Amino acid sequence: MSTLKKILLLALFSITLMGCNDPESAAAEAAQLRAEQHPERTYVGEHNYYIMESSEHAAFGRKKELKVMYQDFPRYFVEKAKEWPKEDLNDASSYDLPRFQFAWANSSSEDEYESGLKIWSMKTDGTDLRLVTDATIDLTEVRNLTRSPNNRYVAWAGSGGHKSVYDLKTGKVTVVQKTTSPLDMLWSEDSRYLYHERYRNRYSRWDSETGEISEIDFDIETSAISYGGNRIVVYPFGVTVFDSITNEKKLLIDVDETLPFKEARMTIRSIDPTGRYAWGSNPSFGFFFDIEKGTVKQMVDDFVPAQILGKDAHYSALSKMTYVTIVDRVEDKVWSWRAFSHGAMSGEGILYNGLANDGLWFKGSK
Repeated sequence: MSTLKKILLLALFSITLMGCNDPESAAAEAAQLRAEQHPERTYVGEHNYYIMESSEHAAFGRKKELKVMYQDFPRYFVEKAKEWPKEDLNDASSYDLPRFQFAWANSSSEDEYESGLKIWSMKTDGTDLRLVTDATIDLTEVRNLTRSPNNRYVAWAGSGGHKSVYDLKTGKVTVVQKTTSPLDMLWSEDSRYLYHERYRNRYSRWDSETGEISEIDFDIETSAISYGGNRIVVYPFGVTVFDSITNEKKLLIDVDETLPFKEARMTIRSIDPTGRYAWGSNPSFGFFFDIEKGTVKQMVDDFVPAQILGKDAHYSALSKMTYVTIVDRVEDKVWSWRAFSHGAMSGEGILYNGLANDGLWFKGSK
């Protein structure tokens, strides 16, 4: 063999060895191997993946007959949250549908980070799971969540009602309430103020621009919305509309005052993102409020509870996100699917970005 051929072969062998030792090349080979071994999985990072599974039959109880819909939804297997994509305000593709937000510990492992509570979000069709913030890792429980209308701020109340706000733009966490307090929180329409119940029957606002906390002279409920210059509140016994600036009461819609206390008090309450419709129910009755018309419809049977209510009351959902249940209230359809393979939820899910896609929760809906 000529000296030149020996040199060329040696160079080729060296390049091959370098390729084998290249971390990027090794990672690509490992990824390809995983894909070949598990073609049903879509990997997100090295340790996480999701599979597509059909939705299931939903037993919704005696209240309403619904048509069960079957289609594929993602089921997520998240072992390493650190590898999972974070929600990004600059990624417009994440906001082309309304989104659910919830507190979830993605693992039961001994790893303190992975087993700790974090706030997550996903589109209403189950896609685009994102890690919102891991700032709640030291909490044992998240009891209430809310998102500002501009999607930038996430507020949560932990065990005992301690309240914090996470800024998706800056990554900063602000503690708004350190001591024990009630859970209720509500954002102003311009996303500047977080109104909250600071002590029993004492209310304050946190200013996202200055960080100042000052007292306010009106009460707050989480089952409320600030929209169109109004604050629309669903109380346990009815709906009240206030002017957001003057706090003047503009409309009051009560449930039937002749009902006994337990049958009149709404234990489940929700409101649509524009404040046009509201829902309330208890074991005896359902109450559907058309706030624009100033009416309430009382139902004994043939109704679907709405823990989360979408725009124009077209869709609703139950608030437990481990097993997602969505109802098309216009066409009487229901979808139910298991969104996660393991992990534990804390508190209830909420809806935000609710006006995207004209409030419709599935692409292509009418």
